[in-house]
Amino acid sequence: MQSLDPQIYAQLRKMAKDRGITMQELIRAVIVPDWMRKAGDSHKSTTGASRRPGRRLRRTRPTISA
Repeated sequence: MQSLDPQIYAQLRKMAKDRGITMQELIRAVIVPDWMRKAGDSHKSTTGASRRPGRRLRRTRPTISA
């Protein structure tokens, strides 16, 4: 479960409405993939030097916190 500041919620709601999708669709289709990409970029920067070229990266699992 995630709680959002009312201003952030309103901004996300507007973004979803502007795209003609629901809030849940915005989170699933835009926010989570962007977060995963950014999390992968930060992971690459710390381990990328020791990686062999052409080797596939493992997908990272999202961290769940209470």
